[in-house]
Amino acid sequence: MTTTTEPMLDRAGEVLPLAELARLWPLGGWFEVTRVAGGKNEHLRVRTAEGVHYLRRSYRSKSKAELIEQLTLMRLLRSRGFPAPALVPARTGTDHVEIDGRLWVAARGIQGTPFDDRRPAHLREFGRVLTRYQRVVADLPASSTEPPVLTELRARAVRPDAEGPLPARAADVAARLTALLPDLPRVVVHGGARRGSLVFTGDHVSGVLDFDSAHPDVRVLDLAVAVHDVGKVYTTLGEEDHKVALDLDRVAVLLAAYREGMSCTAAEVEALPLLLEAKRIKRALGRLSRARAGDQLSENDHAKIALEDSRLHWLDEHRAALAAVCQQALS
Repeated sequence: MTTTTEPMLDRAGEVLPLAELARLWPLGGWFEVTRVAGGKNEHLRVRTAEGVHYLRRSYRSKSKAELIEQLTLMRLLRSRGFPAPALVPARTGTDHVEIDGRLWVAARGIQGTPFDDRRPAHLREFGRVLTRYQRVVADLPASSTEPPVLTELRARAVRPDAEGPLPARAADVAARLTALLPDLPRVVVHGGARRGSLVFTGDHVSGVLDFDSAHPDVRVLDLAVAVHDVGKVYTTLGEEDHKVALDLDRVAVLLAAYREGMSCTAAEVEALPLLLEAKRIKRALGRLSRARAGDQLSENDHAKIALEDSRLHWLDEHRAALAAVCQQALS
């Protein structure tokens, strides 16, 4: 057991301010603190007299304005019956505090189990809860600015150090997505709709987490993130085909469940595979640009470059099959 009197280090090796956090969120008394791995944020699981709570420290570039927008969205979702985490105000009366220049929030833990790949019902529920989320936020204003993935793709394609076939491919995908933009509905997307964001009670979703990436964007982006996450085929860590292919049968189940509660435009059906491709190209160009700029890339960086190359090759070979699954499931 770790108490607030024992030092705990973050991922960078710096001491976490446990005593200050316990003063700000006493919660009847802290019994145990453990670090929880995941994402760019720092997460702590705290067992208290008032139950299990989670404290999160945002990554350094997260602005206070962005955080406030996220917390406002979470409160709105709960007021409309959507199972977002319940925020817990600090003793200051605010739902976030700043300690040493870093922003912290606290939320009550949601009881349940994680997504189970062996349970088809969980896959279907994923599609349904994504529909439910998008219907709940449908009336929120979503700016008509260009989707960030498209802006970043264009920027990386024209960098002076961009060489080889990828820049031309990036420009082609960007042009095709741009042509579809007028017919792509916009919402405040979740932005990180992945299996790890869901908590289940039996076969039903009892909690949806990770609203850190929520932002106004094209609605189909959430579906693209979910498709890539549940579709990835895991083989053996270190093997060349690990997390390269997409299981199109699983993709079809997810899309069909989503379609039960959401009508998709023809533009969304066409844009979904393009968004998958755009993400892969963007990441590949980003790491290649770092290499050509003289950055010292790690062994993991080189592995990621090879992975994105393999994913793009797979998409090339299965472009027609993926488009057919999207068309059949969503139309």
